[in-house]
Amino acid sequence: MFSPSIQEGGPAKGTRSSRRRQRPLSSDTAIQQPKAKRQRLPLSDATFVNPDAPPEMYEVKSDNVDLLSLKRDGIENVGAPRRELSVRSRKPKAGERASKGDGSVILTSNSAYSVSKLPALPDRIRTDSSSRYHGAIYSSNGYALALTLTHAVVWPYTSTLASPETFTFALPYPSKNSADPLPLGSLVAPSTSSENPGLVVVMPVSGKISYWESISTASTLGLNKTPHGLEETISGMFSGEHVVQIVDAESAGFVLVFSSGRLAYMHVRDGHGRPAISVQFLRNALNANHSGILSSIRHALSSSPLRGDIAAVRASSGTNKIGERMVVAATTKGKLLSWRVHRGGHHELVTDADIRELLTHEILQADSGVDMSPESLEVLDFTFVPRSLDRKYVEASRLSQALQRHDDSIQHLLLLTSFSNKRNSRYQLVEVVISADSVKVGTVRPLTTYNSPVLSSAGFKPRVYLPRPALVAFVIFDRAAVIASMVSPPDSPDSQLQEDSHIIPATFEDVIDFRDEGSLQIIGSGVEEPTINGHLQPPRHRTKNPAALLLLQGVGTVRVVISDIDRFTSETPPEITAKTKLEQAVFYSGRVENPLVFSGRRTLPFSDKEICNAAVQLSNEIVSSKAPHLMHSQPASVEVNMATRHGYLNTLIRHLKALNVHLDDRTRWLLLYNAEKMAVASWIWQKHEEFTSEIPAGEKALTSETVVYINEHQKTEPNPEIGEVDPVRHWFLNDVWRLDIYIAWQYQVIKYMWKEMGADSAKMNRFLWEACTINNGALREAHRYRTEQAHLYGVDAGKVAGGNALPEPWTATHFIGNNLKRLVEFCHSWLDSYLVQPTVENSLDMDILQRLRDMLPSLTRQYFTALKEFFTWAEQSGDSNVQALGRDYHKVYDNDLYEKILKLKDYGLWDEGIELAQEWHAHFSLADLVVQEILTLEGKAASATTNSKAEEARALADVKRRQMGEFMSKYGQKFAFRSYQFLLENSGVQAVLDFPYDQNRFSTRFLRTKPELAKISWINDVEKENDIDHAAETLMNLGLTREQRLWNKKIELSLSKLALLAEEPAPSVNGDNTSNAPSEAEAKNGANLQKIDQALEIIGIQDKLYAQILPTIEQAVDQAAELQLAMDQHSAFISKKSKALLRVFEDALGRLLKHEALEPLSLIDLLTLIALDDSHYDVMGDQFYLALVVAHLSLKAEERVDAERLIWRRCYLRTDWKKLNETNGKRDSDQVALVGETAAYRTMFKIYTDYYSDRNFHPFVKPLDALGVFTETLDRRFSEMDEGFRVTLLDAMKAEDAKLRAFIEKAQLEAWAQETRECAKTTVADEIDRRTAAKASSTNGLEVVRPSVEEAQANGNGNGNWLLGGKKAKSFERLPDTERSKLFST
Repeated sequence: MFSPSIQEGGPAKGTRSSRRRQRPLSSDTAIQQPKAKRQRLPLSDATFVNPDAPPEMYEVKSDNVDLLSLKRDGIENVGAPRRELSVRSRKPKAGERASKGDGSVILTSNSAYSVSKLPALPDRIRTDSSSRYHGAIYSSNGYALALTLTHAVVWPYTSTLASPETFTFALPYPSKNSADPLPLGSLVAPSTSSENPGLVVVMPVSGKISYWESISTASTLGLNKTPHGLEETISGMFSGEHVVQIVDAESAGFVLVFSSGRLAYMHVRDGHGRPAISVQFLRNALNANHSGILSSIRHALSSSPLRGDIAAVRASSGTNKIGERMVVAATTKGKLLSWRVHRGGHHELVTDADIRELLTHEILQADSGVDMSPESLEVLDFTFVPRSLDRKYVEASRLSQALQRHDDSIQHLLLLTSFSNKRNSRYQLVEVVISADSVKVGTVRPLTTYNSPVLSSAGFKPRVYLPRPALVAFVIFDRAAVIASMVSPPDSPDSQLQEDSHIIPATFEDVIDFRDEGSLQIIGSGVEEPTINGHLQPPRHRTKNPAALLLLQGVGTVRVVISDIDRFTSETPPEITAKTKLEQAVFYSGRVENPLVFSGRRTLPFSDKEICNAAVQLSNEIVSSKAPHLMHSQPASVEVNMATRHGYLNTLIRHLKALNVHLDDRTRWLLLYNAEKMAVASWIWQKHEEFTSEIPAGEKALTSETVVYINEHQKTEPNPEIGEVDPVRHWFLNDVWRLDIYIAWQYQVIKYMWKEMGADSAKMNRFLWEACTINNGALREAHRYRTEQAHLYGVDAGKVAGGNALPEPWTATHFIGNNLKRLVEFCHSWLDSYLVQPTVENSLDMDILQRLRDMLPSLTRQYFTALKEFFTWAEQSGDSNVQALGRDYHKVYDNDLYEKILKLKDYGLWDEGIELAQEWHAHFSLADLVVQEILTLEGKAASATTNSKAEEARALADVKRRQMGEFMSKYGQKFAFRSYQFLLENSGVQAVLDFPYDQNRFSTRFLRTKPELAKISWINDVEKENDIDHAAETLMNLGLTREQRLWNKKIELSLSKLALLAEEPAPSVNGDNTSNAPSEAEAKNGANLQKIDQALEIIGIQDKLYAQILPTIEQAVDQAAELQLAMDQHSAFISKKSKALLRVFEDALGRLLKHEALEPLSLIDLLTLIALDDSHYDVMGDQFYLALVVAHLSLKAEERVDAERLIWRRCYLRTDWKKLNETNGKRDSDQVALVGETAAYRTMFKIYTDYYSDRNFHPFVKPLDALGVFTETLDRRFSEMDEGFRVTLLDAMKAEDAKLRAFIEKAQLEAWAQETRECAKTTVADEIDRRTAAKASSTNGLEVVRPSVEEAQANGNGNGNWLLGGKKAKSFERLPDTERSKLFST
């Protein structure tokens, strides 16, 4: 990876003065040693004037020149040369090397910790990240070490320079096989003559050892001096054995771990502190004769089936004795051994224990999440628990009371263990306390956030760190780091139960994942500890909180630092929430070259609902700049800031999709709404800058004025005291989440300004255009964004989100909808005043005015969209008030959809209006626009001054007519009918009948489906469709149901009857001359003819009644006089007290006089209430009988029954039955004559006369049965009348009822009615029988003939009179029996 440089020179070449005396090359002068003041000092951050200059890297020269012949600066410069300095810079003081402003890049951060990438990385490592190497980081001296097969590289990892001062050493006798293990090395504590550490490197296979006393110089003194430093070779290595680990146990020395399981002690200084390398294998003091072999772990485990590979060897931080360290080794199978090692190599075995079964039992009891085989238990690593902690940390820790012991009789460890299967692993942190006679297991802390198994191919073995103050543990894997709290959770019943069950309650834990790509992996690690209880942090880096240091291949040094370690001991310790994880992914995953991965590696331990709520909360904070990563910033570019925030929102939804979280509809829409607001706000800001650049200096655009005008409760007020002096920028940074209010306030500002400065029409013109531009453009951009991003958010852009969980769409709030309506209408007024028909002198900018006109269709479109979105959302709401408001908006929408589109024609926007009508399916607007444009063009053609202009207008009109025909085919009946309606109203029926481009005969359907157009429809049926049957049906329906004029009704029904008779087929007969049964058409025609005949009969009755009244009104001068005369003459039987009844009678009489076709009940009222002279019997017949005929022909069911009861009640009331009942002193003939004069007798006589021609017609009602009709409820005509009138009319009905009841109770009306009926029946029957039996005879030249019922009716003989040879005889009822017998016998 690192090839030796061929350049000459030393490491300080780039920083020493060029006037420095050159190093002599002769051996004579080279033997002199340099003075102490000439020692090489490490470079500081302030050394270089130009930090962008190329970096320096140093490599020990690999030639064979004796080191004694070289000077101190005989290190070769292998990097790009830096600019020469004339003066050596001073070395910064320790206090100046702070971590603040250190140039690091934050990779992720939350309330518990932050991860940052330190800037310092040698260029040779940065440019060659694919080669194989490993390393370590030493916070004790501030340096990092990387080792390849051929080189060792050392650099200050805390440097703020991207290319720091670097020391590169060529290794002696490098391996020629690239597959061999990498060299092992360690930095050595500085000697008394240097402030910089030394370096020791061990070649694993060959056992070669190289030691440099200081990284800043290649000079060492002592035996076996070589250009590569002090060298030595490990003696006594077995064949195939190699070194696998070097453990720093200073000041006692180092411990070497061999692949065979043996351990060896190595020191690099003699007892006087001089450089000297010595290696001796650790031996068991009880078996000294085995020459060290018995002391090896392999030998100690040779007879045990649980022997295993060495998992880790660690040295304690020190004992109470200077130069003494405790060294502990652990195997993967759970074997622990410990030695006490003294400076100089003296050692003794302290502990030899197998704790596998104990570990398995305690872990399985404490960790219920283990579902793997107990046989899979492995010890992966361990670390010593710090001692001498502050009391508050000891009390807060979950670990045992061993924390309080400070003697060397126990070893307090924290083990990293695992249970594994093929796919997953379960990890635990296990507290183990080793004493001379026992091993105890304390706290078992499961790791729940990480379960990836350790790969055998991984170059980095898992490491566990527990830095001071022992509250947080760091567990480092090859591509992940776990942070686990070791703090006892706050007291609670649940935690107490878990503690009693040896289960540690859940406390803070999180995992940091690194990308799984290429060579990116952790190749080294270290830890930084805070300064606590007098344990001074080395001068290279001061920190208040513990941190883990990771050396990532291809990235550099990464620091994972706890944000506030004391917070872990508080009542509210940090915790990982769904929002925390989302924040990390959103704010950091999008950063270039971030080695962390935030999704796809593992599932978040939160429910979908928790993640949804967190996502919405985070989205709101981003839009309002309330997220911690966005607060306290004043960006120079608002546009860039909003683009950044919008990018965060986009990252959020993509991250949620990557997590495969089930998002509910509410979450999807709210996230989309916020993203829309950011996108639209960016667009508005761009428009704001355009507006500002176009207006004179000192003036404000409407976009600025709007922010000022917005109510203080609807925005975040800036604080001038802290420098917030730009309200516009402040709004776009803090209030974008209220964008709907901003848009709606555009019209509010227009309204206020119009009141304040209406005279300045030029300024208002521009403000109005800006308001329309913002309203139109913002809402258009929002819907465009919604359509484009709908798939990303998983919503249907064509649907309006509704339901109680969702707020109103921000693009369609009731505030926006209301103000859009006002803004559009203000534009109409403005254009009407200044463009269409200017009423004042126009001094406006016509270009702006024209742009305003051109924008109007699009603005109208946004208005319709807002209304429809709102009422659609409101319909889905469970709030009744919201639903009511939605219905109101729906009505406004239906009304404005027609009016606002049609209004566009006033500004010549015909095509735009037609396009808008088609888009919104406003068929009425579309039809009216198309027809009006045709009529307008026809008018232009008619008024054209030249033939060419007329022809042009006519040709264009024909094009529009063709377009109208195409629209009929495209949009169907609704459009066609509206077009014909408008055409009919403006051009007459001929325009409808003559329209040439109706390919689907909509005109016929239009006429047929419009009852009010039946008078035209039947003509179209005859002329255009040749459909006589339908014409007849149309005329019949028109005459029966719609026609109000009596004469018209008679004509229409007569024409219908004529048409039906004309289309009636000739009767067909069978071979036996018998007629076939009528067909369906024949039956239908017969029924229709019957309806027409009945209607014509009723018309005839009305005509007869009018003829009786006509003589009364012949002298009237007008209609009012006619009515007055008729009322005076014919209302005699109505009491003056019955005002309501008089009103009913007057209304019906007035319509009769106007020749209106009366409805049956009104005609019945007239016939039963009117007063006529006796001559009417001979002309029209009995009035009550005619009323019964009307009821029989036109009414059904209960309505007819009630009408007949009313008719009979009034019929009975026409006679004074009390007077008739007084028979004292009367002859029978006189009494019979009185009975024959009653209205009841005449009506009954006529009924029995018709009985012989129509036996189904016998509508008799007894007086008792006539009581009570219409005394509680009135007929259907009065259902909509006011209550007072109805009560008055009911009183009149009750008065009639009371009078009839009096006749029944006091004048024997029931008996008289029965007698009258029998008399009428007997008389008619007897006379018909006699006349039937009589032959034609002649008496005094007169022929007696019995007229048929039809003849009697035709001759007006419905009053009981007979005709003798066509001459009227005396009234039959008045004749005594002797005279009647004489007459008929003759």
